[in-house]
Amino acid sequence: MNDSKGRGSSRNGALFLENLALEANWPGPLKKPAAKKFANEYVASRRVSELAGGFKRMSTLHNMSNWVEKERFGLPEYLLRTCPASLREGRRLKTKFRLGCHDLRSSSCRMQLVRNAQCPCCESRESETIQHTLFECTAFEEEREVFLSRLYSVRPLARQLNDEYRCRLVMGHKLPREIEKTLYRYFIAISKLRLGILTEQGEGS
Repeated sequence: MNDSKGRGSSRNGALFLENLALEANWPGPLKKPAAKKFANEYVASRRVSELAGGFKRMSTLHNMSNWVEKERFGLPEYLLRTCPASLREGRRLKTKFRLGCHDLRSSSCRMQLVRNAQCPCCESRESETIQHTLFECTAFEEEREVFLSRLYSVRPLARQLNDEYRCRLVMGHKLPREIEKTLYRYFIAISKLRLGILTEQGEGS
């Protein structure tokens, strides 16, 4: 019984080697050094081929459509739309504002990173909230006028809203696409101005 099993194993092993030789286009009988060299070259080529195939399967471009469909399900519309590279920082800031993990004092104070939430950019002594920063702080009046002018041209009814509801509008995911780029530019502009003010005060965030 053991001999029969051994003969079967030998036949299976021989068949495997024959198939492997066919797959590798083995050039026929070779002496040991030549056979060893050919085998090493074949193994190396297979590794390179498998590595390249793995990179292709894992590449961003190859899988982007699948990721967009599967991984981004349920995200707000503004994150699903294409955003120019120069404005992605503005979109990132909007997302941070929506999540409540931004750098404004209202968030930093809550996380005990600063002692109080008072706005460092103006003399109002108001809490540095998103609403205050975007629609009330006097440090950003010029940039705000540019943004609001564009907002009112696209959504005239926004003139009738108070600051609270304007803030809800721009922070929402249903903001008109025509105003998105202007909003992102506004976020980037006031972020840079705020950083400059804090730097002058000896702070960095």
